[in-house]
Amino acid sequence: MFEKDKNFYTDIYSFFILKKKTHKKKIENIYRLLRVDNTYKTTTYNRMFDINIKLRKYLKKYFSRKVMICDLGISSGQSTIELFFDLDGKNIKNVYGFDKQIYFKVYKIKKFIFLFSLKNDLLMVEYDKHCLRYRYFFIFKKLEKVLFYFLKIMKFKSINSNALLPNLNKVDKCKFFEQDIFNIEKKYQNLFDIVRVSNLLNYSYFSKAELKKAIYNINKISKRNSLILISKTLNKKNMGSFFIKKNGKLQLLEDYNGGSEVKKLMI
Repeated sequence: MFEKDKNFYTDIYSFFILKKKTHKKKIENIYRLLRVDNTYKTTTYNRMFDINIKLRKYLKKYFSRKVMICDLGISSGQSTIELFFDLDGKNIKNVYGFDKQIYFKVYKIKKFIFLFSLKNDLLMVEYDKHCLRYRYFFIFKKLEKVLFYFLKIMKFKSINSNALLPNLNKVDKCKFFEQDIFNIEKKYQNLFDIVRVSNLLNYSYFSKAELKKAIYNINKISKRNSLILISKTLNKKNMGSFFIKKNGKLQLLEDYNGGSEVKKLMI
């Protein structure tokens, strides 16, 4: 019915619902195909190590106490756990991992798997353990309200799950919450000593107006004298900009490998 390609083999039911042990390469393939709006939940192991070590140097320079950290755009949460260990967990009070889409529900109808957000947004369609190519997914996406209504009236039951990797509960100091960078709850304002945003604030994803709104929210959740890292991985190379918050404004500390493409909007 749909063309099959080994690069689109996902079997998300086994991974997200049955919780079967899965090879890292297959896990990476699942997340690179899991779409949320204009972005993907791309997960690559240990890709942020060098820039995390640079952040650790700033942590030791500016803080003599345990810090609260916010990691925005966590995807699977793997990079958040790596951040915790790269920064030396003993210097951290808590790491809060935020992402727009963490929790979801799964419908299984014969060979079809439909993955919806808790707000009923269609995130992925799979047929016979293969993720549909975007041109086919787009058809279902256009009809997502009709599709969801059909599933409800036909009384198909969903199973709840989440996008977090199963090993994340081993670190008590890392906590994960569904938060949209464009609409962060007020209770998180002025809470964090360090804010990291990786592979999210890019012109290819958002308009200039949207990026400015996201940056405004980052400023709101960060404390006085906090550190902010905005970074991106391109061709396996990390590039980013480090900022410090002084008198309510962000000041550039350092560009790493050329810096962030949105740094001019930050200051």
